[in-house]
Amino acid sequence: MLAAVPDVVANQYGTTQVPLKATDRDGDRLAFYATDLPDGVTVDPVTGTVTLKPTVAGEQDVTVTVTDGAAHAGVTLHVTVRPHSAPVGVRVEAESYAAQHGWTAGGANFIEANPAASGGANVGWTAAGNWLDYAVDVPKAGTYDLELRVATGSGAPVPDALTFRDASGTTLATASVPNTGGWATYQSVHVPITLAEGDQVVRLYCETGGFNIDYFRLS
Repeated sequence: MLAAVPDVVANQYGTTQVPLKATDRDGDRLAFYATDLPDGVTVDPVTGTVTLKPTVAGEQDVTVTVTDGAAHAGVTLHVTVRPHSAPVGVRVEAESYAAQHGWTAGGANFIEANPAASGGANVGWTAAGNWLDYAVDVPKAGTYDLELRVATGSGAPVPDALTFRDASGTTLATASVPNTGGWATYQSVHVPITLAEGDQVVRLYCETGGFNIDYFRLS
C-alpha cells in the first residue's frame, strides 16, 4: 500500500525531496519506479524518495508505482513549481520564459514538443520582432559566457539572428545561428555577454526568424 501525498510546492531551479511511504503486509522487499517522468524528476528505487529539480515553472503530475514483485500500487503527486530567477550555471529552457511578445496571445503552439530538445520541447516559429523575457540572478557584475542552443532546417546559416538585451533595451550580445542541418539538430553557439550584478530580466530578441531555440546558459 502506498500512502497518498499532499500537493507539493517546489521552487524553479531549486531542489525538493518528497519521501513516499509504502507498506507490505507480508513484509516483502519493495521497489519503486516511474515512467515518463518530467524533466528534472528522479525516483529512488529503494527508498521511494522523489527528487524534484524543476527548470520550468507551472504545474505537473508525477506518478510513482511500488511493487513487491507481484502486486502493484501507485500514487500521483501534484506539483506546483513557483517561478524563480535562474542562477548562473543552470540551463534555462526556452519555454520557461516570464513574458513573450510576437507569438499568438494566449497560445502555446510555438512551444513544440521535440524529443531531441532538452526538457522535450523547444521554442519555434521565430520571426523578426518576437521576444522572450527571462529572470536571471547574477552574483557579480562582469563578462560571462552565453551558450545558446539552437537549430535550423532552412539549409543556410542565419547571421545575427538573436540579440540579448537588458531591461532598458540595450543590446548586450548578438548571436548567429549556424546551419545545423535540421530543425531538431541542435548546436551550441557561444558569445560573451556583460551583465550587471543582481536579479534582473534579460530579453532574447529575434532579429530575424527561421530557427528553433532549445535553451541558454550563463557561465
